[in-house]
Amino acid sequence: MLARPSDPMFTGRAIFYAFPAGHGSLRTNEAVRHLSISTQAPTSFRGRRTSWLFTRRGGGFPAGLRLRGSRDLRLYALLTVLLLALGGVLAVPVASSAAEGDVGVEGPSHSGTGTPTGTKRATSSLWFNDGAWWGNLWDTASSDFHIFRFSAGTWVDTGVLTEPRANTHHDVLWDGTTLYVASYRFVNDGLPAEPNFPTTMRRYSYDPVKKTYSLLTSTNINNYRVEALTIDKDSTGRVWATWQQGNQIYLNVTATDGKTWGTPFAHPASLSNVSGDDTSAVIAFGPGKMGVMWSRQVGDSTDGMYWSYHVDGALNTDWTAPVAAVSGLRSSDDHMNLKWLDSSGGQVFAAVKTSFTSASQPLVQLLAFSGTTWSAYPIAAVSECPNRVIVLIDESTRMLRTFATYPKPGGTTNAGVCTSSGGAVYEKSTPLDNINFTTAKTVRIVDADQYVHNVASTKQNLNSAARGTANSGLLVLSDVNATSRYWHFYDPSSGGGSSDTTAPTLTATAPAAAATGVAVTANVTGSFSEEMDQSTVTSNTFTLTAGTTTVPATVTATVTATVTYNSTDKVATLDPSTDLAPGTTYTATIRGGSGGVKDVAGNAIASDRTWTFTTASAAGSTSETVTLTAIADSYVSSGATGTNYGTSTALWVDNSPVQVTYLKFDLSAYAGRTLESATLQLGSAENGSTGKQNVKLVADDSWTEGGITYNNRPAAGTSIGTLGPTATNTSYSVPLTVTGLAAELGQQLSLGLDTSSSDGLLLSSKEAGSAAAPRLVLTLR
Repeated sequence: MLARPSDPMFTGRAIFYAFPAGHGSLRTNEAVRHLSISTQAPTSFRGRRTSWLFTRRGGGFPAGLRLRGSRDLRLYALLTVLLLALGGVLAVPVASSAAEGDVGVEGPSHSGTGTPTGTKRATSSLWFNDGAWWGNLWDTASSDFHIFRFSAGTWVDTGVLTEPRANTHHDVLWDGTTLYVASYRFVNDGLPAEPNFPTTMRRYSYDPVKKTYSLLTSTNINNYRVEALTIDKDSTGRVWATWQQGNQIYLNVTATDGKTWGTPFAHPASLSNVSGDDTSAVIAFGPGKMGVMWSRQVGDSTDGMYWSYHVDGALNTDWTAPVAAVSGLRSSDDHMNLKWLDSSGGQVFAAVKTSFTSASQPLVQLLAFSGTTWSAYPIAAVSECPNRVIVLIDESTRMLRTFATYPKPGGTTNAGVCTSSGGAVYEKSTPLDNINFTTAKTVRIVDADQYVHNVASTKQNLNSAARGTANSGLLVLSDVNATSRYWHFYDPSSGGGSSDTTAPTLTATAPAAAATGVAVTANVTGSFSEEMDQSTVTSNTFTLTAGTTTVPATVTATVTATVTYNSTDKVATLDPSTDLAPGTTYTATIRGGSGGVKDVAGNAIASDRTWTFTTASAAGSTSETVTLTAIADSYVSSGATGTNYGTSTALWVDNSPVQVTYLKFDLSAYAGRTLESATLQLGSAENGSTGKQNVKLVADDSWTEGGITYNNRPAAGTSIGTLGPTATNTSYSVPLTVTGLAAELGQQLSLGLDTSSSDGLLLSSKEAGSAAAPRLVLTLR
């Protein structure tokens, strides 16, 4: 039976004989066959894929055969005849060059649920944490939504449930320590909200060692099925949600615990009375505000996209009077996606859709809030037929990257068709400092045989150390509803930013190099400048020797020592299972080079790092002085309460805004010793201070350099030393009282520096270099 596929890519000399033909049938004793009679496929076919369906009689199951072209189709024909003689279904391998018809990567199936990435673009499906991308995806095996990890270009199911209900939409928020997943049953465009359908928010903790999430709480936001709902968290720890219900913009908010929801209420402004087809979105921006944007489509001059904000800590219903980000008849639709450039203060960006109909008018545009006024920048005109747009901010390249659905290109299935069913996903980008999409190149990033739609990504800014997304690259997720498949596009460099080629370094060791009087119960640790690949920290790369004898270090508990790696603190630990010998010099080695420890980007430390230390003699009567470098340091600021400064080369101590420095030292090697004296060594940077700074004990050692913020900072306790006044670029030694410090021997020690002075002090952190790093000098017996 002759079958000639109808796809336009087959025009020309690429003719196929296939059996059975499309929509034909096959008896149970017949084999699938196809044969190419042309080895000169036109360029438009090379790397393309086609498929046809048939039914196997007697077996009763449909089968599909997909063919991907190449320069020489005879090989594919031969492989097909050989492999399909086995009675199976063949997916012919992708050509080595990028397929012209398929752009992006096909992901897992979402059969069993529809539009899993949402439809209104206000929501997010992805987040970046612990050096990896994560997503909230449907699992076909268990028919529910799970947390998936994006690894080596594929999605890996973690098995952690986020929502058991099919046909739900979601908004995910990662705040640096906790994951929030809001799940709701949705109504279609223009339909009213329906009661008795709870919207649920689940909270999850994250274990950086096991790289797993665990459910903390599950609470209800409202009891309605709505068109769209989004969440965000303010600087006081309260989570806000917004949606449209009964032709009004509604809000709800938790207590400062981030989980106990109050009673939903309507936005107090009269302009928040909207049509049944309008939606809203919230966004935290700063410092210390929660904004809400909503569409208003009532068919008159008050149509537009409206903006109002709430100051953190004010009454729930105390919102500013709405202002129109854009206004006028047909100036709005119910599509919006919001981002905040936190480094700029109050600058907010919104990618929105209009309802204009003239070919030259903007159909999607970017609205930019300077902190006081809004400006509009066209992204694409009505004639380009864009739909469902999102915006992402790449902080490393200072680019605004927008993604939307446009008609599929020429030479593909359904080429040029303008439809709300989808098309292909394209990118348009522009510099943050010179916004202009009119000259921006439109780049196709996701395309498949069927319509692609509903592109989604993250609430976070990309490649931002302050947001915990350093070296994140870019990941967007979309949906091919006709085949129930996820598709994604991953750009590791994120729009021209260079990939990570920097070799990691060892920033601190414990015991310190040349340390003496080390407790025989001590562990050996090495702190790294960046996150390491845990699989490279092994018995081959981290060793301890005494004389000519090697102390084995493996990851199993059945041998004489264990090696572990904590990705949050970026610390490798060697833990001997028996005490070390007293009065003995040991050599610790962390190996570098091609066979050594590597960071998550595959960069190895330049060379072996070797250091020695000597354990205390059995008598323990001799005083020893040891110098320890901080294993973690950071500061927090009331001016940016959710921001982490762990990668900063400087440490601020100030009272306006309140800025507190935190230091952590590893004293685990000195259990059982007697502390005779202690001195904290610090170096000022470009700012000295006329005030005094207090050095205080911090009882809670659970904070991490990459995770501490003003919101989650541990409390400072008793003052044990005072610094100041200080000059610029000067070294200081601060004597510390021994009382209180002695109890910290054998464990980690956390210190906090605060002040009542508004004349801020700038100190050097360990990221400024080993010579400038904070140090603790101990005299022990």
